Amino acid sequence: MATNLAEEIKEVEAESKQIVSQAKSEAVKIVSDSKNESERRVKEAKQEAYRNYRNQVTKVEEQAEEKAQKVVSDGQAEAKSLEKKHKDKLKSVGAWIAEEVMAKYGRS
Repeated sequence: MATNLAEEIKEVEAESKQIVSQAKSEAVKIVSDSKNESERRVKEAKQEAYRNYRNQVTKVEEQAEEKAQKVVSDGQAEAKSLEKKHKDKLKSVGAWIAEEVMAKYGRS
């Protein structure tokens, strides 16, 4: 009976070693899969954050372009208004400057 018991113990130990080995292998696989999944999720999160960032930048650029166009058109309208308002003065000032230059430097 002692031999059978010893053999049974050896068989159970061998089975236990095999079960432990399989458990370790399965644990390594689970850890590896979890690591890969977490890396994938982090990558996707970064890509989504970058897409959101680019969308926000695009919106801000569009708004800035609209504001810039409005400022330019307002400036052009104001310049035309000032030109019309002071058009008659421009001719007289231009003539006066021409006379002053001619008087000081002559027609050379």
